[in-house]
Formats: sequence, C-alpha cells, structure tokens
Amino acid sequence: MNFTESLKIAVKCIKANWMRSLLTMLGIIIGISSVIMIVGAGTGVRDYIVGLIEDMGSNAVLVSVDSTQAQDNDFITLDDVENIKEKVNGVDRCSPMLMGFGQATIDKTATEATVMMVGVNSDVQFALTNTCSYGRFFTDEEYDANAPIAIMGIESAKTVYGYEDVTGESITVSSSGKSMKIKVCGVANIDNLTNTLGGGSNMSSMFQSASDKPIIALFMPCTTLTQITGADANLSSVFVIAEDGYDYDAVGNAAVNYLKAAHGNYENGMYTAQNMATYIEIVDIIMSVLTAFIAAVGAISLIVGGIGVMNIMLVSVTERTREIGIRKSLGAKTRVITMQFLTESIILCLIGGLIGVVLGIVGAYGACAIIDISPKIEWWLVLVALLFSSGVGLFFGIYPARKAAKLSPIEALRRE
Repeated sequence: MNFTESLKIAVKCIKANWMRSLLTMLGIIIGISSVIMIVGAGTGVRDYIVGLIEDMGSNAVLVSVDSTQAQDNDFITLDDVENIKEKVNGVDRCSPMLMGFGQATIDKTATEATVMMVGVNSDVQFALTNTCSYGRFFTDEEYDANAPIAIMGIESAKTVYGYEDVTGESITVSSSGKSMKIKVCGVANIDNLTNTLGGGSNMSSMFQSASDKPIIALFMPCTTLTQITGADANLSSVFVIAEDGYDYDAVGNAAVNYLKAAHGNYENGMYTAQNMATYIEIVDIIMSVLTAFIAAVGAISLIVGGIGVMNIMLVSVTERTREIGIRKSLGAKTRVITMQFLTESIILCLIGGLIGVVLGIVGAYGACAIIDISPKIEWWLVLVALLFSSGVGLFFGIYPARKAAKLSPIEALRRE
C-alpha cells in the first residue's frame, strides 16, 4: 500500500465519523487559532507603538519636567530652548512641544471641528520620521514673526476636506475667546503623534463624546499658538537633537544640567532626559516577551488537543480491530498498518491546523479592528503553525498506530 492509498483511506474514515473528528480537532483548532491571533495582533500592536515613538523622533532626546511637582518657575521657557541649542555642547537642534486645544472652522466648507494644536519650531521636522507629504514646513523667519500658518495631519485633511493635499487652504481657529485665520502650508503624517502628545485615545474620546465634531491635528509655530490661546509658553517638554558623533544620552543629561542651573532647581527627578531610541528597544522587548508568553500559554491547548487525538485514535483502533486482523492476514506488513493510522492522525491535526489558521487570522483582524490597528501576520507564523499541528498529530499518533500494528491477526479476527 502506497502513501496515496493510505491518504484516501484516512480521509474516508474521517468523513465516516465527521462529527467525532471535528470534536477531536477542536483542541488543535483552539490552540492554533489562539497562537495566530495573539502573535499577529501582538506584533501589530508592537509595530504601532514603535511607529508612534519613531514619529516622535527616534533620533531625538525628550527632555521633560515633572509637572506634578513643578512650580511656575520650573517649567521650560522659549528662552531655554534657544539657550539649550546655543550653549549646551553637542546640541544640534531643539524644539519646544506645547499643546493647545480649541475650535476650528474650515473656511472652504464652513465645517466646524475640534482642533488639537502642537506648538513647535522648525527644528522639530528633523526629529520626525516623515516630513511633509505636501507643501512645506514653516521657516525660522516665520516662527520669529508669529506667522499664522500650520501643518495639518493627513488624516485630518481627509476628514474635513475629503482629500489630502490641502496646501493653501485656510482655517479659522479660536481658543479662550481669541481667534486667528491660519493658512495650511503643509500636510504631514502627524495625527497619531498629536493624539499621543495630547493624552492618547482618552483625550480623543473625551472630545468625541462631548461633541460630534471631527478632530483635526495642527503643528504650528509655538509663538503663534501662544497668541491664539493667550497662555504663557510654559513648556513641560522639549525635543533635543544631538550633533553627529555625540552620544544622545550624554547630550540629554547636559540639557538637564543646564535647566537645573538656569532654574536653580537641583531636585532629583525634576528634569529628565529620555532617549527615544531607548524607548523603541524597551517597547520592542516588552511586547515581544509578553506576546511570546501569552502565545505559549495558548499553545498549551495544543497538548490537550494532541491528547484528544491520541484518545480518539485508540478508540478507532478498538473499533477497527477486525479490519486490522483481515488486512494483516492478507499480508499487510506492520509498517503499512502503522503508516495508515499515523496518516489518519496527521490528517486530523492538519485539517484542524488549517481551520485554526483561518480563525486565527480572522480573530487577529477582528481584535485589531476594535482599536484601529493593523495586525501583522507573517507567512512563517502560518507555516510553523501548520508544521506544529502536523507534529502534534505525528507525536500523539505514534502510540495508537504502534498498538494497531502489533495486534496479532488471529486475536484480531476472533474479536466481534
């Protein structure tokens, strides 16, 4: 008997007891689908978080103030930003990060929106992974002149205009009783970054629940933002970019030391420097370990499924004892009987694995759709899952197959 014939007989036996076979495969299906879903969704979440950090400047150091303890004179000022850039050794560029919120009216469509604004200078563009997709960033001269211009997020543009390239369009922004007409000078992928700086999804949810207005993101000169909001430029964080050849951690620590001296506050922990590249490594390690651990826990069900396969194959051997006796009396060798039952066991697990892969992929996309993230399903993951399910069938099918192959033909034929 060749492998093809063994395969046909195995498929026929599975079809003859399809409900029992399906229940037997259930453990394999659950195990494979859970591993695929967890790894695919976990990798997607990891890439999303890493992408956010990279958008915030993977080549930058974020220098922050502990706002929970800081007094008014402890916050970073715009003068500090210029002094860090000019006086701190190894600093190439430095940009403020000031958040502001308000209401906006799209002049072209009269659409009203909630606006999340980030006040920066032109140096911030060198920290961002993606520059303007359309138009340009504002210049140092425009920053110094408090120019009423801004960079809009790509998703924001599509939300309120219906298309991406909105360069040259005007928006009337109002906050704290003041308003200003802002011209869009560029469009960039800053929506997720602005949302993160503004407090993440909770902030967006708060705005969304308070109003049905769309939310748009703008990067504008920090000097312009202070005119719109009427607030002082008390900064809780700045981006520092080191010169080529300088260690980012050392430059960040130097900027912290400058702030301590400038504000006369040497309290430990008031000012901190965080290398964004280090954040990426930490997030990558944490998410990878967490995903692997949860996937390993999910894979335990594969062992349970394998035991179920072995159990049902032992039942199958008992039910087909007479068949085995007839085949052995007609000259079937031990290896042929072994191959027959091993094939059936592997086919059961392989079919369960295929169903599990499909359900796992669907589950990963479904879970990620809830948080608006794309899962990442690698081809090697699917291949490993199928090979592993086949291995489970092979491992747990060996004992029943050997038991069937060792039956004595005379003893087998005597059984009813």
